[in-house]
Amino acid sequence: SWFPIYSGRHRTVWGTNCATCHTNATNYAVFTCIDCHEHNQTDMNRKHQGRSGYSWDSAACYRCHPRGNAG
Repeated sequence: SWFPIYSGRHRTVWGTNCATCHTNATNYAVFTCIDCHEHNQTDMNRKHQGRSGYSWDSAACYRCHPRGNAG
């Protein structure tokens, strides 16, 4: 049930520092995807136009992409 951060496209990207994504050390439910990703808000807004529930925030990204794949 965890995001596959050490596999697939992310396999060689991450070291052992959880704080890269988890921005609140006391609450690992707080995380960011959009601070590092190559996706920019303008392109993602255009690509997701008309998608129900879309918003430019990491929690929304994770709701639709919990395993990191498109879809």
